[in-house]
Amino acid sequence: MLLGQATFARVMERTRLRIGLGRDFDRLWLGESVSAVGTQLTALAIPTLAIFQLHATPFDVGVLTACTFAGYPLVGILGAPLIDRIARRSMLLAMNILRAAALATVPLAGAFGLVSLGQLALVALIVSGATALFDTAYQSAVPQLVREEELLGANARLETSQSAANFAGPALAGWLIGIIGALATIVGDAVSYLWSALMVSLISIADDPPRVARPNPIRDIASSFVLWRRYSALVALAACVVISNVGNMAVRTALLLVAYRVFALGPDGAGWILAVGGLASVIGATLAGPVSARLGVGPSLALATTVEGLAWAIAPLGFLVTPLVVLGVASIVSGLMTPVWNVNVVTLRQRIVARDEQGRVVAVSRAFATAGVALGAFAGGVAATVLEASLGERVGLVTAMTAGAIVAGLSAIPLLTGGVLRLTTLPRQTNAS
Repeated sequence: MLLGQATFARVMERTRLRIGLGRDFDRLWLGESVSAVGTQLTALAIPTLAIFQLHATPFDVGVLTACTFAGYPLVGILGAPLIDRIARRSMLLAMNILRAAALATVPLAGAFGLVSLGQLALVALIVSGATALFDTAYQSAVPQLVREEELLGANARLETSQSAANFAGPALAGWLIGIIGALATIVGDAVSYLWSALMVSLISIADDPPRVARPNPIRDIASSFVLWRRYSALVALAACVVISNVGNMAVRTALLLVAYRVFALGPDGAGWILAVGGLASVIGATLAGPVSARLGVGPSLALATTVEGLAWAIAPLGFLVTPLVVLGVASIVSGLMTPVWNVNVVTLRQRIVARDEQGRVVAVSRAFATAGVALGAFAGGVAATVLEASLGERVGLVTAMTAGAIVAGLSAIPLLTGGVLRLTTLPRQTNAS
């Protein structure tokens, strides 16, 4: 017997999974949770494909990793005014479809034996730029989907999904690469973006563009930097982030090369190294508040950024004891510190920046952070190439990784010279400029 439309709707409403924040947010959250895992598949599959099948050099890996993040600072800054002129749902849909289409070209080219390092770099650049616009649009859309008093809980759910993906994704990626290969694993990420697009298409928020004055992109970008410069603490934090990201990305660029070519670990081993770091970051998120309360905001930031980088300096111990254990321990220690930094720095910025200046100041801050990531990946590739040529593959690659860790460990210096280290409590929220 067929159910009537009204009866069917009531049945679906009763059986629908709820998290208490509304149907539209449920769909956005579900889409983002799946695509976050998919992103981790590509994060391991593309460099693995480059190293094993395309015989990428350390310099090639550095360029490829840099392209994975280079779209963020450029597109993020230039695209900020665009977000206010295009409907949120339309932007989210377009960026999901663009990312899926770009990734799909990789297994398609691989099926004909045409995949190349140049294509991988171009795809990585497109996906990073599209992600920059997507992230800005969805952060702007969340306040439309939940009530003001539910906003903190909504962001916490999104962050929890991301932390879970950082743990499960790399392990799943390593397992899939070992079974079906890197090319087929990338398909999983493309499908995850299509799933996210489907969830976004079901959101019922109005799809009309916000009614704002037509922006002047050059003027908006210039004014954003002027606003950002007014907050002296943010200048010190930006310098810290750039140094940290340069060092840490040099580490990450060398990490898979060290795992694969120096210590002969397979994709499953590399996946578990990244996975235990993701699990540690979930635990670290619960420590951010207690550490800040115990040490103060400034000292907590200094501790986090120093230990996060220096943890990887133990990599040479892999020559003496089990390398999987050594790199796993480094990943755990570093992972514990990452959320301590993230939670405290975001909260500090939200408290010192006027509410009506948050968007522009955040865009500039993210531009500095991601520029450091791209620069560090490229510098790491260059350093690994030079050191490999002078010291040999095994010693050279591990030395490059250790050097990156030391650079990252020095990132707290701007916090000392810029006065951030003296901050013990968070300042009061600034309501307006």
